[in-house]
Amino acid sequence: MSTRKIRRREFLKLSALGAVGAAAAACAATPEIIEVTREVEKVVKETVVVEKEVEVEKEVTKIVEKEVEKQVTVVIEPGAPEPPMLADQVASGALPTVDERLPRSPAVVTAREAIGDYGGEARLIHMSPNSWVSNYGWFAERMLHYSDIDLRTIVPNQFESWEVHEEGKSLTLHLRQGQRWSDGEPVTTEDVLFWWEDINLNQEISASVWWVYRHGGDPMRVEAQDDFTFTITFDAPFGNFPAYLTRRHQGDFLEPKHHLQQYHADYAEQATLDGLVSERGYDTWVQLIGYIRGARSIWGANDATPAHPMLSGWIVTEITDTDTDVMERNPYYWKVDQVGNQLPYIDNIRNDLAASHEVVSMKIIQGELDYVGPHDVTIARYPLYKENEPDNTYIVGDYLSCMTDRYTLYPQHNLPEDPVLEEIVNHPNYVKALSVAIDREEINQSLFFGLARMGQLGPMPISKYYKEAYGTAWAQYDPDLANELLDEMGLDQRDAEGFRLRPDGERLRFNIEHAGARVGVSTHEFTEMVVTFWREVGIDATTKEIAISLYDERLFNGQIHCGIWHADRCTDLLLPIEMRWYIPVDYNQGGPGQLWSQWFRSSGEQGVKPPPWILETYDHYNMMNVTTDEDVRVEYGQKIFDALAETPLSIGSILESPAPLIFNKNMRNLPRPKVPVGWDSYGISAYHPEAFFYEGSTRA
Repeated sequence: MSTRKIRRREFLKLSALGAVGAAAAACAATPEIIEVTREVEKVVKETVVVEKEVEVEKEVTKIVEKEVEKQVTVVIEPGAPEPPMLADQVASGALPTVDERLPRSPAVVTAREAIGDYGGEARLIHMSPNSWVSNYGWFAERMLHYSDIDLRTIVPNQFESWEVHEEGKSLTLHLRQGQRWSDGEPVTTEDVLFWWEDINLNQEISASVWWVYRHGGDPMRVEAQDDFTFTITFDAPFGNFPAYLTRRHQGDFLEPKHHLQQYHADYAEQATLDGLVSERGYDTWVQLIGYIRGARSIWGANDATPAHPMLSGWIVTEITDTDTDVMERNPYYWKVDQVGNQLPYIDNIRNDLAASHEVVSMKIIQGELDYVGPHDVTIARYPLYKENEPDNTYIVGDYLSCMTDRYTLYPQHNLPEDPVLEEIVNHPNYVKALSVAIDREEINQSLFFGLARMGQLGPMPISKYYKEAYGTAWAQYDPDLANELLDEMGLDQRDAEGFRLRPDGERLRFNIEHAGARVGVSTHEFTEMVVTFWREVGIDATTKEIAISLYDERLFNGQIHCGIWHADRCTDLLLPIEMRWYIPVDYNQGGPGQLWSQWFRSSGEQGVKPPPWILETYDHYNMMNVTTDEDVRVEYGQKIFDALAETPLSIGSILESPAPLIFNKNMRNLPRPKVPVGWDSYGISAYHPEAFFYEGSTRA
């Protein structure tokens, strides 16, 4: 064991030297971005208003840099230069000129490494025929956005601005005037009202309204003031609602009414609609519109026809028989760089299906990919990535994972088919014993080459919610303490093979079920190590891989003893609105109590009512949502983590780990080193992939 560790550490020293050299070569313009970052951080902290005229080319008359987080106004005048790929279409009259395609006030992406070069294709992979699970970050345009400078400030995105009234009970939101769907039709409040009234409130389509949209009681009220302004009103203050808008995108907050109404019974001629339903092979119009709504989304494309309008930087133009999705730049994309060039810089994306992580690794080392995202990289393959990096076409990014490799075990506290085991799991000693029985550092050395910072489930150390006690609570390796805790529970009797006996005389069996590589590349090895540690303290532990669909079904029904997932929702980008891994407020994939979660989500109409101390955490979570005061929100969030440090419900393993994303060596404007990448950041969405470009328009 010691020899193995020494060799790995020697390797890592060599790899680190290589990484430093590669980073230096790839980041020639770093001083510029550091300077910009410092300036913006100073503005944010001091809320200084800076207004300045900037000399640029004729087509952009003025840039006004205002307070807080690089908010810049760019005016696009007639005659502005076109992305070269679109120039012929504009010249022929097939497309309007760029000043007519952009909103009156386009979103401006600033504080990048450089003004980019147009052109090139990005080669990506996806590992499911039906989902771009690896690459949603390229397409996830949210209503609002978190600044990628401080990762805490909410800034405009699809919504140009917003105001909060009545301590969060009401909000006024403003669309960008002149913003267009990818087919050229305007985006207006009609699209918001269609999404709300004709989709969400239509009980044929939506059985119920998401609990967030009925905060305080009844469903929220949505009212349009004009084509670009609308208000939302709740029954109770909802000060945290802007944070929820950072996760809402097309399909989640607005829909292209002009396109979807032809599939909706309230708008379409019955005979015409019946014909479309029959043509597509469905039984009802509800099934048809569900299919059409999913035909284009940030998650994938299920239809070869490129008719469905989108708002993302690239739109699907072809789906091949080999499950390759081909995308081209959206000519009506509503973002520009700080001198007025319409984004994105990269013209095309090719998204190929990969059958396994082994195939992905092979494509990486053969130089066939220009980006590999957080779902498909892992510390476990770090030596492979680094060994092949120097003479290849890619670089290994230096980021922090807020998803991959953050394995977390979820002992289930609702086990209706085994009430004896349920009582055992709910004893406060049990999860503590399971946790201290695990040698996390051995896992770190064996699976992660010593690169991870191990610890308990909780916020990442970069979060303002973090306290050191959360990361260390019941995370020490202490098998003697584990045995003592289990003995105190009355589990001190053992059978002839040394396994503990339950109160009913049965052997104490505890099984981890997991969805394999969907959770992470090393899931099987991780769970095998964990069950070995648990068996050493007398628990007859086993592990089994099952399909993700079966895993979710069994977890939902309380049939899994212990689940496992990667613990995202661990940074300030997402933790304040999604506490599902910590307290039982959502179900599937993981979380400590599926039936408790069902009770919470249904307002007590389904599931099982949790014990009083869990109900108290719900009160804290509610206060996090209600308040408009960020300090108060953190205070109540820490009350939840204080309770969990005392009585853990779940078992974390990693506090921080690298996220070795793969990028083409010629790609620029990439995320800064050491920023978190994963589900919290919507992959790379938080870091503006529309501004990535190939230096000289050509990939390495």
